[in-house]
Amino acid sequence: MALNVFDNDEYRPPVWKSYLYQLQQEAPHPRRVTCTCEVENRPKYYGREYHGMISREEADQLLSVAEGSYLIRESQRQPGTYTLALRSVWLTHPPFLK
Repeated sequence: MALNVFDNDEYRPPVWKSYLYQLQQEAPHPRRVTCTCEVENRPKYYGREYHGMISREEADQLLSVAEGSYLIRESQRQPGTYTLALRSVWLTHPPFLK
């Protein structure tokens, strides 16, 4: 006789799905750091989160406002390339490693 899923008292979804859902709920919510000045040559596919050519240090200072904050900047070392900069302690110290 084959055991059916419904033979148990109650069906329980696989654990990994609920675990991933829990991780997603604990992750920081993205917060766009908008640029307050007009940036020349802003690529059309970037919005107000584009800050132009700023240093890594400037980006770090702007990102310090909140967990999950992000911005886009142009690289100083390689002009014409862009960097997504974000602040997240959660990525380096996720809750599932506790």
